[in-house]
Amino acid sequence: MKKKIGTMDIILLVVGVFLLLFTLEMIHLFKDYSMIPDTLVTCVFAAIASECGIMGWIKNTKERAREREWMKEDQKMEEQNNGNHH
Repeated sequence: MKKKIGTMDIILLVVGVFLLLFTLEMIHLFKDYSMIPDTLVTCVFAAIASECGIMGWIKNTKERAREREWMKEDQKMEEQNNGNHH
């Protein structure tokens, strides 16, 4: 079975690559100047954490909705099966 690559998977890949490149650049800056732009680093990691948190919330909400749908389907099937036995 092929798994479809979703939008969130692509976003996570882009975020991972960005953070790797950003971190490497900050290391390079530190080697050259013995300092890094602290405010920029803080803002970048806050933005990334917010984005990933929101994506986690969206994923969790979708999973809950899917589970509720499955529960409703199971209840309908049980009701149909119980109705057929009587």
